[in-house]
Amino acid sequence: MSRGLETQPVFADWTSPSAPVADVVDPAVKAANAEYETEVHFHKCYGVMAELFEVHNYLADVIPSDGFRFLDLGCAPGGFISFLLSDPRCHAGFGVTLPSTSGGFPMRFRSPNFLLQQGDLFELGTSDLVASDVHVLVCDAQYLRNNISWDDKYRGVRCRSHQHGVWALLLKQFWLGLSRLLTGGMLIFRFGWRDPGPDDPATVWYKEMTLRLFSLLFDLFGTVREVKSDYFNALQSSFYVCCSNFSAERFTDREVAKLLGANFNYLVTTSIQDSNELDILPQVDKIRTREVDQSISDMLERINRLRLVHEQSRRRHEEHGALRADPRAVVCIAPKPPGVTDEALATSFGVYGRVKRVSHSGEDEVFVFFERADHARAA
Repeated sequence: MSRGLETQPVFADWTSPSAPVADVVDPAVKAANAEYETEVHFHKCYGVMAELFEVHNYLADVIPSDGFRFLDLGCAPGGFISFLLSDPRCHAGFGVTLPSTSGGFPMRFRSPNFLLQQGDLFELGTSDLVASDVHVLVCDAQYLRNNISWDDKYRGVRCRSHQHGVWALLLKQFWLGLSRLLTGGMLIFRFGWRDPGPDDPATVWYKEMTLRLFSLLFDLFGTVREVKSDYFNALQSSFYVCCSNFSAERFTDREVAKLLGANFNYLVTTSIQDSNELDILPQVDKIRTREVDQSISDMLERINRLRLVHEQSRRRHEEHGALRADPRAVVCIAPKPPGVTDEALATSFGVYGRVKRVSHSGEDEVFVFFERADHARAA
């Protein structure tokens, strides 16, 4: 029986051709690395939320005098939840996460004031959410693939391309979460922006979709503010957006839930292969203004400029460190393991100490440089 937009579409399993199989990794080492990555992610999320609260005066103008409730979509391993529930003003929290058996992060936090719902956000409808109305909404779920999941085997919904999936998941989080957000509430979500120049077709498309998305947020919230951390993911394109003073009445009057649902269904059912040809949220063009478009463009420029500053600072720091690096603080791996990225190597060896960088000598050798010689010896 059809339930309109509540009816979830049939998802095709758009898998890519099989990649070359790398050498089998010791299960014990793999498990240790996964546990380590989960702990790092937990503490990073805790720190990010602490920074966001500090920037926004600990939500003094958002949280009611009698306390608040929150909903965290994509909540595992629980760093955000841990911070929010440590606030004495917080009465209760709700969270949704993909089960670890399907590739999601394991949950590392439990509390009698927190209710966890396991499920795939792609497949949940608004009527499926167990969360009641909340004052703070966090949307930070990742679009997972086989190489970005708990055990490298994602078993959830797949879309035609990375951009199909990222945008579909973001809109789905807004569709679900904003239906539970109270008037005056705050939305916190992660976004990304990197500007390689005006001649890049993907960037031109991405910015147009971004202008539409943020125009909608400017229409629903009194304030939309970006936060680019100096400590967490400073070199990456990601940043957080905090939208406060939500208008639940406008959300209902403009039928935004229907709008988000229709665009989500479009993304997961479209036959369009090239993500640059996707036409997301075209309905928002009716309420866009030059003033708001310029405000959004200025925000993106600030984010890109901050990232470049951090990149230059890190480069100078690494160049200075290379001059005084301990020649004993290095591990040589030969032959180079097939199918393993530098980032994966840095993460794997990070269990032994701080990895400064990974470099290559031809195609057969790879070097992992540590902060200290004893870290290299342990590795």
